Amino acid sequence: PMNSDAKNSTQRPARVRNNFGLCLSDITLGEKSYKEIVSYGSGCGATSVGTTFNTNYLRELTDDMNSLRVKVYSILEHHQYLVPFLKPFNRLQFSINGNKGLQHEKTCQNIQTGMHCDMSYSFSDKNGIQCLPTMNSQEFNTVVAIITVGHSRIIKFERVAWEKGITGDVLETRYFILTHLSLFLLHPLDERPALRDKGSKVLSIWRHGDVRLLCNNHSCRVRCDATCHVENENIVSFSLSLALRCCNHSTIIDTETDSPPLSNDDRQQLQLPPLNDAQKERNINATIELQKYYQSGSKAMFDAWLLRATRKVLDEFYASIDK
Repeated sequence: PMNSDAKNSTQRPARVRNNFGLCLSDITLGEKSYKEIVSYGSGCGATSVGTTFNTNYLRELTDDMNSLRVKVYSILEHHQYLVPFLKPFNRLQFSINGNKGLQHEKTCQNIQTGMHCDMSYSFSDKNGIQCLPTMNSQEFNTVVAIITVGHSRIIKFERVAWEKGITGDVLETRYFILTHLSLFLLHPLDERPALRDKGSKVLSIWRHGDVRLLCNNHSCRVRCDATCHVENENIVSFSLSLALRCCNHSTIIDTETDSPPLSNDDRQQLQLPPLNDAQKERNINATIELQKYYQSGSKAMFDAWLLRATRKVLDEFYASIDK
């Protein structure tokens, strides 16, 4: 669950994110064990938008994930134009794009992710345009590789005016379809403020987002029309995204909970700052909402949906092999 609302991405327009990173070290304090794991967002915000400390789950990369990150990197490094923008991937975000799969109407209209940039640029009169490590945990000037499994997704790109760290008017819009087993690259130069219009002094950047599942109604564009319900009636909307990136920040994780340590005594021994009152209150609220998620039957509904959706993806995969 995200944003402490006891819901998941089959019930609201958002993704379920699962975060994995390369383990940098093992730490033992008495009978407790911790791991320092590469994380995206650590040091400059939450690892995932809307998480609290006790729902900020971060796990060590599995053997299969390690094989995947090495394989994808080895494929990309054969392309010379990409080499300057490559560093070994050390972090993977595994996202379940449910798109309200449990509901029976307008299954394609919901936006999964808002418009954003993965890298943030700032401006000061003294230093000009900067990409500060304190605002970015992704390694500067590196690509992000996104693999899609299952139902196709649409991702929107907007080129917007940029002046002294503030975005302005939308200058251009493009759409891309992320199909089953596709490999999509987010290039760092797209997010860098630059002069992109001949004869213009306006800087611009490309941002991305407004991700949604591809509607089976081919006349549907930005939003659903009246026939979408019929076209999607028997579709179990399901799409996985695996985003590989190189990050330069890390988080210490309690191996029992897969989340940061909550005890201020433990945090002091680990040389971590204590939790403030606001963070403690959010943790308590998140625990209450998590209990509601289990007790209300939402988890059981999600598990049933995930089983149906997984079977659908596997059936389509084996059907494609038979062809």
